[in-house]
Amino acid sequence: MSLTDYAGVAGLLAAAVLAFWMLRGPRAHAPAARHRGNPALRLPRPSHPERASRH
Repeated sequence: MSLTDYAGVAGLLAAAVLAFWMLRGPRAHAPAARHRGNPALRLPRPSHPERASRH
């Protein structure tokens, strides 16, 4: 085998490991990395809209 053959095999192995890591990664870290949103960007909701419409 020549040097290019070794490089091709190493590239295929690296691509397989990277694909496995990317497919496995988000599921393993999903509970810790859950995005809950920024509370400062939420619009304030009226607590009692029925009371506000009567006044």
